[in-house]
Amino acid sequence: MSVIVVTGTGTGIGKTVVTAALAAAALAGGRSVAVLKPAQTGVAPGEDGDAAVAARLAGAVTSRELARYPEPLAPATAARRAGAAPVTPARVAQAAAGLAACHDLVLVEGAGGLLVHLDDSGATLADAAALLGAPVLAVAPAGLGTLNATALTAEALRTRGVPLLGCVIGSWPQAPDLAARCNLADLPSAAGAPLLGAVPEGAGALEPTAFRAAAAGWLAPQLGGTWEGADFAAAFGPPPATDAPGPQEPVAGDGPAGVDALVLDCGEPAGLARFWGALLGAEAVDRGPDWSCVDPPRGPRVAFQRVPEGKRVKNRLHMDLGTGDVEAAAEAAVRRGARRLGAVVEDAQGRFQVLADPEGNEFCFVSPAPAPGEG
Repeated sequence: MSVIVVTGTGTGIGKTVVTAALAAAALAGGRSVAVLKPAQTGVAPGEDGDAAVAARLAGAVTSRELARYPEPLAPATAARRAGAAPVTPARVAQAAAGLAACHDLVLVEGAGGLLVHLDDSGATLADAAALLGAPVLAVAPAGLGTLNATALTAEALRTRGVPLLGCVIGSWPQAPDLAARCNLADLPSAAGAPLLGAVPEGAGALEPTAFRAAAAGWLAPQLGGTWEGADFAAAFGPPPATDAPGPQEPVAGDGPAGVDALVLDCGEPAGLARFWGALLGAEAVDRGPDWSCVDPPRGPRVAFQRVPEGKRVKNRLHMDLGTGDVEAAAEAAVRRGARRLGAVVEDAQGRFQVLADPEGNEFCFVSPAPAPGEG
């Protein structure tokens, strides 16, 4: 009997899309597949449930629900409020075994996380997996917080003697932050099991033909795919910590440390570095997906760091750029993507124009007034 129980470390993290990808890869390999959803909650009569969604994306699979409850709650709670019978682990195991008798692979997709109650006795999907003697595949989110939830799921399975097949990231973001990149290495350690794939964000919105063509590329060979963890980590893993510019330690006897770099928080380091490189007459250098910098002919290095939480406010530090022609310099900056913040100002100190770079960081072009006796 070939049964895989698909659970999540939480809800809304991509279990159904991962289930569909597993089914599509198996179908492409010539296997017959059934998708079983023991308890479908939060779906109106006549509306597609998760099993039907998986079948639509994957292709010619058998889809089956054991029970459907209208409110989007844990199965035991939804069944109780609907005045309907709950689904027990024994019923799940019986249905999966029946489907396995006539299919090469049965995928049992849980509701929410592993220990969500199926009935009022406290029975869970883990109990159904134990009755089936089936391994569990954990679907986890990519970002911050996933390591704890994954470790708890793995621990719960170990205490019940249920094998954890591995983890799949349910929605790999188009622009992964530092936490997501680091989690590629840390998730297997938290789970005590291998990372077996990463499904891209938005995969569930693909047309079925496109989904089926791509599905194998999201899953490791153990799951019938072609995804290679080492290649994925090489492409999306974090930059070495030593690449991050930071303060230099003062050398004994040398006095205070000099300013090595001005570091600006930003959303797109590479693009912002190109903008500032053009203004400062320096080459933009990418130090990894989250760091870029420019080394101007004069003054400290200017570095740009992608912040995991996203840029929310403007940087309070701003740079003054000396120039002999404020208007011409400002016009050149605007052509490259800057915007003026007010008009040119002239006072006893000189003339200056305040601008904002493409991410809203303020800077000034300054033409100092001549010193007394200079003109």
